[in-house]
This record gives sequence, structure tokens and C-alpha cells, in this order.
Amino acid sequence: MESKKNFIIFAVIIIAVIIAGFGGWYIYRDLKKPSPENNQPTIDNKTISPDEIKKQMPDLDREIIIKGNINEETKDTAIEKIKEITAQLKEDYDRREEWLNLGIWRKTLGDYEGAEQAWKFVTLIRPNDPIAFHNLGDLYSQYLVDFQKAEKFYLLAIEKNPEADFFYLKLFEFYRYFLKRPDLAENILVEGIKKVSDSSTLKTALEAYRKEK
Repeated sequence: MESKKNFIIFAVIIIAVIIAGFGGWYIYRDLKKPSPENNQPTIDNKTISPDEIKKQMPDLDREIIIKGNINEETKDTAIEKIKEITAQLKEDYDRREEWLNLGIWRKTLGDYEGAEQAWKFVTLIRPNDPIAFHNLGDLYSQYLVDFQKAEKFYLLAIEKNPEADFFYLKLFEFYRYFLKRPDLAENILVEGIKKVSDSSTLKTALEAYRKEK
């Protein structure tokens, strides 16, 4: 009975993590924000000029690509939002939330390459902000299917904010269900508990995972 109870707890945690993954970017409201003085646009750890940033910027006139079966209401909303956001970015490209939203809406329409471009640009203009790194991890693990890149970006999200237990849970989920590496899955929870010692969520997940194994 105890084993079954722990399994149920563990399952609930994983479901919550998966659901949270769909929201992606908006979790930044609950995370510790990076210091703005250490969040200047960089390439290979070198600060870059505004002119260079604009050269790296995705094409805001990119075609609105629709793939897969999407209901009309969702499609119409996404198209409207993309047009609205791109108009805002043409006036001022240095808008983190708009780029994150643009990626979300392009991903909703099945334009995963468009989402990738938007979120990669966020990692350029906000190199210490973890959200775009996390979103790219999700994109590569579930949609573009490049596990090497997925792991890289999940780890970068943790590096940018090692005090957010959510990112450890997402990487745990990736190691367990995508890479099929129980050793790495357990280790990342252990690492998370060391960094976020007051996280009951990570401790419960680790306890349940060990009992399940």
C-alpha cells in the first residue's frame, strides 16, 4: 500500500510538470530574476553591439506557417497574436516577453523552426534569463527531436537559475522518459536537492522514484 501511495504521488508530480511545460515562458513570474547588469547581449561570452544584435534577429516578416490539425479558433487566435507581436517588435526589438510569446504562438501553429528562432534570440538579448533555454529544451526533446541539444538547453536553464526546482524536474523527466537513463534521472534530483535544499517537491519525487525502482 505504501509503495502504491508513493507511486501515485510521483505520478501526480510528473503530470503537474508536464502540464506546466505547456505554459513554458510565463513561469518567470515565480522565478528569481537575473541581475540586469549581468544580462547584456553576448555571443561566445562577448558583449555585442546593437548593430550586431539586429543582424542576428529573426526575420519578422517570416511567413506564418501552419502544420498539423489545428482548430479554427486556435489558428485564428495564433495568427492574430503573431501579427500583433511582430508589429510591436518592429518598433522595438528589445522586448523579451514578446519574443517569448512569438515563439509560443509559432509553436502552437506547428512552426517549430520559427519558435526556435524566436527563443534563440531571447538567449542572445537576455543571456542570463533561463526561460528561453528551458523552452528550447522542450522544443528539442519533444518536437525537433534533437536530444543532445535538448539536454544542453535544459542544463543551461539550470545554470541560469540553479534555485528553481522546476528545471530539475523537467530535466529529470527528460532523462527518464526520453533518454531512458535512470542513473541520470536520479542524479539530477539529487543535485537539485543539494542546490534547493528546502524543495519538498524534489525530495518527494526522489523518494517516490527510488521506491518505484
